[in-house]
Amino acid sequence: MTVLQRFIDNHWVMLAFRLILAGMFLISAYGKLVNLEDYSVAAIYNFQLVPLWLARPAGYILPFIELACALGILFGVLTRLSAYGIAAMSVVFFGAKMIVEYVQHRIIYCGCFGAVMDTFATQTKFLDIPILLIALGVIFSNSRYWLAIGGLLPEEWKDKLRLVW
Repeated sequence: MTVLQRFIDNHWVMLAFRLILAGMFLISAYGKLVNLEDYSVAAIYNFQLVPLWLARPAGYILPFIELACALGILFGVLTRLSAYGIAAMSVVFFGAKMIVEYVQHRIIYCGCFGAVMDTFATQTKFLDIPILLIALGVIFSNSRYWLAIGGLLPEEWKDKLRLVW
């Protein structure tokens, strides 16, 4: 077993990873859900990367996806699927911030945490890579169920649902 695998299979490390991801995405979802129009839809419009007809639906859906992933990670229900979602979001968010900063040469508020705090895309881009790495740790860990509801699932079901649970 490699050092990296021992590290991500450590119960305490995985619990910390799950709590970090859940906390960040719960705060992010809450900050947008208090006023979807002002904090989520407006942020997507502000990036100017998706067609206008798609920005509004994306702005309404995004906080609920963040919330679902945060709760899945927190409670250990569909933990791997939630980590896949968080990893995908971090890649998309990072790419969007890079395009805005280095291609469009704009400095914008990213809306990452909505009403909770104002953040610039130039600052929060540094969060996306660690979030991706932590999410990958959860995906590949054998300890992601420790102190989680997911650990109560019978082994037979865990084996059948191993790609998402």
